[in-house]
This record gives sequence, structure tokens and C-alpha cells, in this order.
Amino acid sequence: MSKENRSPNKRPVTADENGRAVSPRPPGIPDELINMVGASPPRFVTFEQLMSAADSMKNITLAHEIAVNDEFELHKEEPPPNSWKHKVAETVKRAFWDVFEEKINEDPPDLSFAYTMLEELRETLLDILLPQHQRLREQIEEVLDMALIKQQMENEVFDFGYYAKYVTDIMSRLCAPARDENITEIRAIKDVVPKFRAIMETLELMRRDMANFTIKQIRPYIQQNIEYETKKFAEYFETQRALGVNALQYTEVWLKRNYEKLQKKASDPSAVAGSSSTKAVTPANVMTEAFLEVLEWSDPNNFPETLMIDMFRFMAMRDKLHTLGLITSVQLITYSVVGPSIEGVDDLKKQLKEHVEILLQDVGQKGIKPVLESIADQVVKDVNDSLESRKLPPLTDEIKQTLKGQIMNLGSRDNNVRKLMHSRLMGFLQDGMTGKSVHNLQIPKGCSAVQQELTQILGNFLRLSSHNRSVFGQQYSEIIERQMQHSSSGLSDSRDNSGETT
Repeated sequence: MSKENRSPNKRPVTADENGRAVSPRPPGIPDELINMVGASPPRFVTFEQLMSAADSMKNITLAHEIAVNDEFELHKEEPPPNSWKHKVAETVKRAFWDVFEEKINEDPPDLSFAYTMLEELRETLLDILLPQHQRLREQIEEVLDMALIKQQMENEVFDFGYYAKYVTDIMSRLCAPARDENITEIRAIKDVVPKFRAIMETLELMRRDMANFTIKQIRPYIQQNIEYETKKFAEYFETQRALGVNALQYTEVWLKRNYEKLQKKASDPSAVAGSSSTKAVTPANVMTEAFLEVLEWSDPNNFPETLMIDMFRFMAMRDKLHTLGLITSVQLITYSVVGPSIEGVDDLKKQLKEHVEILLQDVGQKGIKPVLESIADQVVKDVNDSLESRKLPPLTDEIKQTLKGQIMNLGSRDNNVRKLMHSRLMGFLQDGMTGKSVHNLQIPKGCSAVQQELTQILGNFLRLSSHNRSVFGQQYSEIIERQMQHSSSGLSDSRDNSGETT
């Protein structure tokens, strides 16, 4: 698309048929969206409304992540060791503890920093308690009584050693086994400042441990409680609607497109009856078609709102499918070109898969063409090594050139071999989506080397799409029902007009 030179301070305008100036179409909005979304009067949104909506989405996102990701847990985001962020963070920490040490070594000691640190320590210690720790909570609140501590500091009778020992003993009762070594190290430290610094750092680790423990405990309940996500998203959509915003505009375009796609297939006179291309136009089949389309998505700007929370997961599956398509394409070409001398050699098939998969990791950095050159060279080497190990003659120059040439041609997505293998992979996923038992699914021809990865994608895809349909089922049903009614109305009008002309 060509770029126009525009002044940064002026918006280009166009004129309507009456010569009045009108705003141009916003960039990136598809034609079907322009025709579908009606104009809305401007509305004012308060800061509180925006923050409330943002907080609600944060809660939904966290609950969703816990539900669909069994490995989700909290981690401290650490900047790279040599980055300026890391250096700044370390400098700030060191400065705090340096000032802390200077203050307590003054004569008389200035314990203002110590008081602030103990306040934070107390709150962190209380944060990691579970509801059943009521008696322990009361004891901590009694011992770490900030009013009493302030009084002790003012009277110069505050004992760092007593409080350090008490807190360390409590931590030893609460910490996970993985933190026992930290507790031992704390007890071995004699100096006040290093000791309390180690206590604060270990408490932060324990707080994260407790948060991850809590996540594991509540995960089964969140996974079963689809109602929470359903309710929260419904509230969010309603809030957006009240503000004059259609929060499902791209979702509507997505479902409308796949409804029409399925309708076109069903009405195609050349389609074979009973084949996968002649599925009935039902809401379930529309959803299957729509979800499969996501695995071939190319425009992230128009991604359905209802899938946005899992966009990175769907795109990761899409990319993995493309990788599997290239691996199987390379194998199909290799076995077809080389012929009987490598048929049934499982070790070679496994080796080809591993090497091609490793080399494909460089596509993002190098581009597809140089990577395919490397793959072609590696395939020739692997095949010759296999032939040599079985006392067979190496590949002829003619076969090597043919093999390399066909592998190099895989750079285009229009390549027939690549399209064939991608179609087989998508067909497998489609069979899985239509309700066939995983045990009854047949791995596509030429895809046995990637069986494990393919079934894993299917399992993840089914789990994610099923969860999504459970949460947004009502919205999907309403959108598809409106589309079906619209189509029926259009068909009825067409018949009426046809009758009038006869």
C-alpha cells in the first residue's frame, strides 16, 4: 500500500455527494465492519469507568490464565544482569541498606529507617499467613506491635537480635522446604544489616511461594467455575454497550464470514454429498469452521475480541502447525525423490525431523530462503550418512540436485507439497473438532514423524476452544442466530421478488 505525505497537524478530509466535508475512513477497518457497525453518538467516559473496566479485565485475565494454563505461576521479573534496569535496581537496594546501616550506627542511633523496615516486614509476614493461622496472626500482631516497637526505639531499649530471632523462627515454620537453606543462612549471619536484608529478601520469596501454592489450590475450582468468566465478560460487554461501544465488532465479522463460507460450500452444486465440504449450516459447524480459521490467521489487527485473551496461544499453535507442515513436506519430498533405499528406515525419519526442526528455528532471524538452503544441505548429508551406514551407494548428483531444488521450492506457501501437507494437518484437526474420539483419529499419511506434536496441538486446541465456547456461548449463539435470520429474510425477499416478476 502506498504511503501519502501528510501534514502531522491536519487530517485529510473528503467530501460527500453534497460537497460537505466528512471524515475519512479510519485506517485498518475492513469493508464488512464499516457496513455493519452503525454510527453512535459521542459519549463521555469517566476516569472511574475506565479504571473499573480495566480492573475487571485484569481479574478476568488472571482467572482465565489459571484455568487454562496448568503450569501458570508467579515469577519475579528480573531484568538481564548487565542491563541498566538491573543496575539501577541494585543501586537503589544497596543505597537503602547503606543508609540503614549509617543511621543505626549514629550516636545516638537513628532508628527511623529501622522502624519503616519493620513495618514492611510485619505486613509481609502477615500476608503469607493462611486463614487457619489465626492464633499465629494474633501472636505476630502482639509481638510486632509497632506502637510498642516505637516506644522501645524512643527509649533506646530496642533489641534487633530479639526481633530477628523471632521473625526467623516464624519463617522457619511457614516456609516451603526449598527455603530451609535460606533460613539456615539467615541464622548464621551475625551483623544486623545483612541479617535483616536476608530476612526481607527471603520473605519476598516466601510470599511468592504462598501465592503459587494458593493458585494450585484454587485452580480446580476456577476450571470448573466457567460462570465467573461468563458473568464478568457479560458485565464488561454490557458496560461497553452502555458507553456506545460495540465490544464484539470483530467477533461478529469473524462469525459472519465463516457462516457465509459454510453456506457457500453447502450450496456448491459441484460438492460431493456427505463430504466434509458439504456440512450443514448449523451454529456448531459455523463455530468449528471459525475456530479452524484461527489457525490460519494472518491479520492480528482484526482478531476476534472473544479470542484476544488467548491470542498468543492460538498464534503459537498456528506457527507450530506451519513448522510441522514444513517438516512433513521435507520428509515427503525426501522419501519420494530418494525412493526405496530409505523406505522404512525409522532412524533416518527421526533424524530428519530433529534436524529440520532445529534449523527452522532460525527463520525469524535469517528468513525462509537461507534456512531452506541449510535444510537441503542437511537432508542430503543425513540421507548419505544413512546410506553409507547400510553399505549402500550415495546419492547421485542428479538426485541431490532434484532433492535440493524441491526443498528450496517450499519457501512459497503456494507450493503444492506444502499445501498438501498443511491440508492433511488441518483435516486431522477438523476431524478432532467434529467430535471423533482421539483414539479413533487416524494420523494423516506422511505425518507419523510428528504424531506426538500434532496430537498435542489438537488436545490444546480442543481444550482452549471448548473453554472459550463455554464462556462466550451466549454471544456466539446470538450472533449466528441473527445471521441465520438475516439470511432467511434475504432468501424470502428474493423469492417474493421472483414471484412478482413471473
